[in-house]
Amino acid sequence: PHAFFQPRDNDIHVELPVTVTEAALGGKVKVPTVAGAVMLNVPAGSNTGTSLRLKGRGLLDRKSGQRGDQYVKLKVVLPETPDEKLKEFLAGWEAGRSYDPRKEMEQFT
Repeated sequence: PHAFFQPRDNDIHVELPVTVTEAALGGKVKVPTVAGAVMLNVPAGSNTGTSLRLKGRGLLDRKSGQRGDQYVKLKVVLPETPDEKLKEFLAGWEAGRSYDPRKEMEQFT
């Protein structure tokens, strides 16, 4: 077992913490791989659970000589103690919005 790499066949899976800003606006982030860190482009509007593939960054299959892929699952992480600027921004951003991320679940509640 590894602290963050999870092998599945020749593929590697890793969960990558990203900031709210990186997820909302997108950008390049450093991602560890078994062969060293690489830069990954996080698309704007990404959510927790978004999975991105790094082709050929997995484990080497000794029989075929082919490398698997690395799958990066994003996890949006807030600061442990959000500062006042972040709180003010989010309160202002949310005001007057009708966005409900659980809307599709209403039929079950």
